[in-house]
Amino acid sequence: MTSRQPTNDLAARSQPRYQPLALVAVLASAGIAADRWHPIAISVWLAAGFLAWLAWFFARRVKRLWLGTMLLGFALAALGGAWHHLRFNTYGGDELGLFAREVPSPVAVRAVALSGASRVPGRPSDPLSAIPRGDRSRFLAQVIAVRDGDVWLSASGVTQVWVDGEINDLGYGDRLKIVGQFSAPAGPQNPGEFDFAQHSRGDRLLSRVSADFAACVAVESRGGRWLPGRWLCQLRDRGHALLWRRIAPRRAALASALLLGVRDELDDETNVAFAKTGTIHLLSISGLHVGILAMFLFGILRLGLIGRRLALASVAVLTVGYALVIAAEPPAIRAAIVVLLMSLAMYARRRWQPVNLLAAAALVVLAMNPCDLFRIGPQLSFLAVATLAWASGRFAYRPITDPLDRLIAATRPWPERAARRFAQDTSRGLAVGFCVWSVSVPLVLSQFHLVSPATLLLTPLLAVPVSTALVSGFLLLVIGWAVPPLAGMLGTICDLSLWTLDSGVAYAGSIAYGHLWAPGPPAWWLSGFYAAVAAWSILPRFCPPRRWCLGCLAGWSSLGFIVPLASNGHSPRLDCTFLSVGHGCAVLLELPGGEKILYDAGRLGSPTAGARSVAGYLWRRGITRLDAIVLSHADVDHYNAVPELLDKFRVGVIYVTPAMLLDEGEAMRTLLAAIRAARVPLRETWSGDRLRVRGGCLLEVWHPTRGGVLGGDNANSLVLDVEYLGRRILLTGDLESPGLDDLLAESPCHCDVILTPHHGSARSNPPGFAAWSTPELAIVSGSFNDRRPEVDRAYRDRGARVLNTADKGAITVTIEGGALGVRTWK
Repeated sequence: MTSRQPTNDLAARSQPRYQPLALVAVLASAGIAADRWHPIAISVWLAAGFLAWLAWFFARRVKRLWLGTMLLGFALAALGGAWHHLRFNTYGGDELGLFAREVPSPVAVRAVALSGASRVPGRPSDPLSAIPRGDRSRFLAQVIAVRDGDVWLSASGVTQVWVDGEINDLGYGDRLKIVGQFSAPAGPQNPGEFDFAQHSRGDRLLSRVSADFAACVAVESRGGRWLPGRWLCQLRDRGHALLWRRIAPRRAALASALLLGVRDELDDETNVAFAKTGTIHLLSISGLHVGILAMFLFGILRLGLIGRRLALASVAVLTVGYALVIAAEPPAIRAAIVVLLMSLAMYARRRWQPVNLLAAAALVVLAMNPCDLFRIGPQLSFLAVATLAWASGRFAYRPITDPLDRLIAATRPWPERAARRFAQDTSRGLAVGFCVWSVSVPLVLSQFHLVSPATLLLTPLLAVPVSTALVSGFLLLVIGWAVPPLAGMLGTICDLSLWTLDSGVAYAGSIAYGHLWAPGPPAWWLSGFYAAVAAWSILPRFCPPRRWCLGCLAGWSSLGFIVPLASNGHSPRLDCTFLSVGHGCAVLLELPGGEKILYDAGRLGSPTAGARSVAGYLWRRGITRLDAIVLSHADVDHYNAVPELLDKFRVGVIYVTPAMLLDEGEAMRTLLAAIRAARVPLRETWSGDRLRVRGGCLLEVWHPTRGGVLGGDNANSLVLDVEYLGRRILLTGDLESPGLDDLLAESPCHCDVILTPHHGSARSNPPGFAAWSTPELAIVSGSFNDRRPEVDRAYRDRGARVLNTADKGAITVTIEGGALGVRTWK
């Protein structure tokens, strides 16, 4: 009689052999990416998927397992593509957003509120911003009708509503009547800009309604008391109010962002500081937050209060409930799904694999919104967690196998053991953090053009204050309303933790070389890099030796980063790009000798928005240094982006007119202070100055004289003439009389391309200037409000073609071989 060794059925059943969910997630993602790359009719996707499923069923019956597996994979990819097509491309015929345009138009709609109104604080006083902005409110609404004359027509779609001022009595489910301006989300006006229209379309937001007064939003009826969405909004609003009562106002907005995901009240300075230090993920509810809270809950519940299984069930329920209350973003959803599945596995006493847990969370996120596959937040979240899981296993503790070594370790004094353990934990944490940072740097650089080495040391140092703030703030939200004395203590602890966090981030952001701005790698480079990283981590046996891997990485990095930068050298071509910055001006000259000169950089409104447009285009072109910046005159819409550009790019010299330096306003003082802080030479220039650059190109200042002319800043605008191979481009700033009269008193001069003075203003004598310059192309650098038919007619009568950057986006004029070429972004 043979004896049989006892087997552990639980261990045998729980030992994972493959990752089916990971394969399903990859196939579904491939289908979604294919549909975004080349959208086709949904009927084709569904038909292909159905036929593939039938073929798979037949293949199983005839024992062709390989064929069945292949066809099933195609069916899964087809299902992912079909779902993306439904979400991204399919809308009802009465969808209001289908009729939206970027130019606002009046509208009156009836809608149902899908959220409470969140307050967006106005910008603080900024001398570089010509248009102040006060507090605003925003919320989402489901459109049900639109007014056409005196008739209300049925309509559908979700819209984002912006209102100047505060709205305090709005709740989920309220039926509203809204009167305002109706428009579509703005698309990119220049290469390298973020596509807000595409991002909003991923959330099925095709329109926005802006109202000038709170009275433009009238509540016709209140939503039902028993609506789950109303309960969740009320819980979130009460938690937000509690945080503002118990935490200092300077850090209450930070607490709301950290605990409730309410980021609207954060000021620009805080957002910029966290972005520079690579800790911007702390300002949104991410997997880190959910994981810390889940671990804290499980630890508290396991202190003998309740049993293990009940504690696991409580953690799962509370985690999912917390995600619903905060209207979680994909990273938080991912963490909630992982916590839920881990709790279920521990409840059933089964093992799990991190790959399967991550894949299951990815499938849930993609099922909720397949467009999240193309967004930087979910991409970074899943990439960081996958790298963390791999690195944690690679740098895990290795048990001491030798008995003598174990005896020696056990007999060491406890201070030495504690010091050794601390050193091991620190080195392990730094190694894991370096792996996560290294893998995520290319993706961050491609989207934000930012590298933050400071985050390597800052993240471990902030672990304690972040965890303390999360735990104390969570307890404050849960029990603070019921026990006021305890709420005061918890609020103080949370406030001190947030002060430590805020101070640490502010200090790290001020350290030299703590962050670097640079162009990002192209999409093809990222695809190759992450495909290689995935193959190296999943199939290590088939990878070459490490020295070959490092050599391949160095070569691939050179191909992705060095080659684009090297392409910005000498060229027999001159490119002049008129960027679309709204009512403002920014013109980039890329000269044949390789010099890069920026003529003006500003816009009417937010300086950050103007700097973002200019910087995005420069990075897209692989430009990290400007040889010169030429400023035409002392209007903020022509230079308010310069201080931020000086922080992100190296600049050789800045040219201004003597008349510009006579301005003693606060905005000019701010500009001069930024130039001094960046240690950039400031030089004066006036009519007659010539700048000969390599490649046979000539730049000459035509106006103003050294003493200037009587009149305002516009009359003393710097007029720059650019000549190359017999072609002439004339940049005029905001030139008006009497400075314009002085220019027209000179002999007429044919110009191939002109920048119309003062954004195409009728006060700049368009008929006279057109007759004097006889241009082939007249470019208006302005907004939608800068369209003037009489001005366009004056230039067309002289044979010129008129282009407006508001309509065409960035406009690039090319001179090559004596020929003139024009291309537009839109």
